[in-house]
Amino acid sequence: MSTAQAGEQIILKVENLSHKGEGVGRIQGQVVFVPLAAPGDRVRAKVVEVRKKYLRAELEEVLSAGESRCQTRCPSLLSCGGCHIQHLDYRHQLEYKTGLVRESLARIGGLSGVNVLPAIGMENPWHYRNKVRLHAGLRGGKVVLGLYAPGSHTLGCTLAEDTVCHLLDQDLNRLALVAGRLLNKYRDDLFRGREGLLHYITLRKAAGTGETMVVLGARKDRWPGQESLVGELAGSGRVTTVVLQRAGGVDPVGGAQERVLYGRGTITDSLDNLFFRLSAASFYQVNPVQTRVLYDQALACARLTGREQVLDAYCGVGAISLYLARRALHVLGMEMSPAAVADARENAALNQITNATFLEGEVEKSLPRTLRQGVRPDLLILDPPRRGCRKPVLDALAAYPVPRIIYISCDPGTLARDLAALAGSGYRVDEVQPVDMFPHTHHVESIILMTKCGSEDKK
Repeated sequence: MSTAQAGEQIILKVENLSHKGEGVGRIQGQVVFVPLAAPGDRVRAKVVEVRKKYLRAELEEVLSAGESRCQTRCPSLLSCGGCHIQHLDYRHQLEYKTGLVRESLARIGGLSGVNVLPAIGMENPWHYRNKVRLHAGLRGGKVVLGLYAPGSHTLGCTLAEDTVCHLLDQDLNRLALVAGRLLNKYRDDLFRGREGLLHYITLRKAAGTGETMVVLGARKDRWPGQESLVGELAGSGRVTTVVLQRAGGVDPVGGAQERVLYGRGTITDSLDNLFFRLSAASFYQVNPVQTRVLYDQALACARLTGREQVLDAYCGVGAISLYLARRALHVLGMEMSPAAVADARENAALNQITNATFLEGEVEKSLPRTLRQGVRPDLLILDPPRRGCRKPVLDALAAYPVPRIIYISCDPGTLARDLAALAGSGYRVDEVQPVDMFPHTHHVESIILMTKCGSEDKK
């Protein structure tokens, strides 16, 4: 066992990357995790955490660089934490993500013979994010907007004239600067107390139409100067709507009360001749270029002829449902969020699609009940949150199997667990296609086609 202590400097060779994109090496046989270290690097690092089975260290110097290391664009990598693997050249990022999916399926799911295709990357993997939440704070008496440092509620990276986010859409970078200047103009109204009235600003752009939303996350519903601030935001020429979110706590994620301060409270995006109306709380993919790639992969896997009944679990605002409905007989979408279901229904009407219906309720209850009632879709779309599918969903598919499943996952670990359960219920994993929705981070999306063994292919 290593005798290294917290604060001690160590020198080690980095062997590979963890599932979080951290460099992994060993010292005296003990595993050491070093963020922003690349395979093949020889590094000097400072131990910051000592555990029984591993050490965690901060990178101090790259003594010799591995083949995969490249020059980074962002000077705020250490303080931001948004980019886990920006220091890897893009080819190696894609190889890492393909390997991460393959290794997770084998190690966690026991699925070692699965055909995992090379991850589909981007031609230009920069400035792709169409949404960002920027936290507000005071530094030296000045209002700043930025991202929290890793594992904290303290601002790390802040956006300024000379510091932009290289993952964020350029129009949103520019809008962040405009917002920052206006917040400083109205600083005395917004930051009277220790914490201030304003917690965060969310910026969102519809890539297909250029419409832009600003969401103000505040402790109060109203404050002096609010109308003037909103008026100047709206008059900047870049903002379509402004929405207020009010909730308790420092960083509300759900349950926020909303009020439209300017515009209609939604923006409309377009994708492959479809239009999607998005509210402040709507989930929508943040990479518009790769969203089209992902949905086209789903369409190819679906092999629709116009005769299929499709069930889309975790359908959100109905994006995939409507994408497939144009080539299916009928699509039934399920979603627990009332706001998302309302958006989905409105989006169906907006696109004059009449063969898609949406059911509000928890998928864990709605899907088993629907299958028990005798509904047998030809194709099931599973697009769960990061935690994956809950046991009632997997149990229902074991008891009431469907011929084919398309599983869309944003977490290789929960994906492997769920595929193992489905394989144990008689489903065959035909193909796994990783898609790089989040370049320069350790996140990877995957789309998987599964077939019930013994079921007759209707095609």
